[in-house]
Amino acid sequence: MKILDRYILKLFLRPFAIVFVVMVLFLLMQWVWKYIDDLVGKGVEWYYIAELLLYFAAQMVPQAIPLSVLLASLMVFGDLGEHMELAALKSAGISLYRMMFPLFWAVTAIAVISFLFNNYVIPVTNLKGETLLRNIASKKPALNIKPGVFYAGIDGFNIKVGEKYGEDKSKLKNIIIYDHTDRLGNIKVISAANGEMRVTPDKQFLEITLYNGYSYEEIQARKRSELERRPFARSSFDKSILRLDLSSFESGDLKRQTGKDFSMLTINQLTVAADSIRKVFDKRINELNGAMLERITTHNENAVIAAQMGFTTDYENSPQDTAALIPEDMLHGLNSEQRSVVLENALRLARSHKSYFDQARLEFHWWRKVIARYHIEKHKKLALAYLAFIMFFTGTALGAIIRKGGLGMPVVISVCTFIVYHVTSFTIEKLGREIVLEPWFSIWLPSLIFTPLAVFLVYKSATDSAIMQWETWQKLIKPLQYLKKINIKYHESPAADQ
Repeated sequence: MKILDRYILKLFLRPFAIVFVVMVLFLLMQWVWKYIDDLVGKGVEWYYIAELLLYFAAQMVPQAIPLSVLLASLMVFGDLGEHMELAALKSAGISLYRMMFPLFWAVTAIAVISFLFNNYVIPVTNLKGETLLRNIASKKPALNIKPGVFYAGIDGFNIKVGEKYGEDKSKLKNIIIYDHTDRLGNIKVISAANGEMRVTPDKQFLEITLYNGYSYEEIQARKRSELERRPFARSSFDKSILRLDLSSFESGDLKRQTGKDFSMLTINQLTVAADSIRKVFDKRINELNGAMLERITTHNENAVIAAQMGFTTDYENSPQDTAALIPEDMLHGLNSEQRSVVLENALRLARSHKSYFDQARLEFHWWRKVIARYHIEKHKKLALAYLAFIMFFTGTALGAIIRKGGLGMPVVISVCTFIVYHVTSFTIEKLGREIVLEPWFSIWLPSLIFTPLAVFLVYKSATDSAIMQWETWQKLIKPLQYLKKINIKYHESPAADQ
């Protein structure tokens, strides 16, 4: 490897690694803020949370790679241009293409790794991560009875304590417990001056020992006279033990799996799944087509109507002139009541068929959308790997244009460029999900749009085109800055105040 290649690779790999780690952490923090409510207060062990974060950090890798490539390549060539190294290399007869050569192979390796990671690692992390997240989110909050606040975490009971004291906060004062196990409202109330609570050794029950208290219960009246009197029962006790079931607080197997979706499959599995769904879809189409044909051509209801109207239903033994069976002739000679019956039945049948056809159409569209999601996911794995090349060419050209290194201008331009691509990609992908565009085309269309633009920028930068020089754009912007200064001076002048 030549010295120039090693030098450029060294300039590229260091910022790439730093930006990659920062982007993964940034995207992971976005995920944490999104699901923070599902994670806190559940009493889940720390290693489950750490494992969950590891799974979802892995999911951010394919998204972080393109932006890291863009920013790193922009910083490399921006830094070379800022320190006049780019001009020196060009004056020595080394073209921009030659400078890009070692980075091209580095980006190729990164793209291959990104694809393999996205195809083989991401499905596993999606499956395990989504399973773990779903099981944690469905877990009930940890038992945490706070003084002065009603606690409704235990099924069928609402508990409030005035004070908790003692070394382990197990001593209680001023206890109120609403018993909702009968699901009839606040008809059972227990109050006590003092108490003590403990969890049984098997952690299946919470035992609350109450001292010097009362129990109130409204008696459900069966007669209207009893309802008006509103009877209730009251009893006092010196000591009472209440056992509350805590089985719903068990963690269980937080890693139990319930199933897979399209984001948890490799390309081969997505292809097989899409083909299987397509076969089911085709079978369903044939079934619905047969049912539609039967509904349209069936004579059962027509025979009933004909019998009511006095027509014969023996078609084989009653040859008739078919020209006489057109609707006008069939209605001719019928009184208004008979015509009304015929028209109402025809209208009812038409509405029934239309409703059936509409439901079938919606079902067809749903099946097509399901199949489209599998094809979209399959092509997205390839498109994300290819995106690294687009970002590399774009970053190289923009870096050679702005000739600014560091984390200032390159970060701004990189973020803006990536946002434009992301918004375009998301919008077009949505059209593919809704079957407005072909699923594969909706994924590759953003790449087809940005690839010529990236190649054009590289070509113009390599040929030192005037339009690709930063000074040219500064000259275009300068008149606008001059107009801004005139506007500021006008507002500051005394004439403007008058």
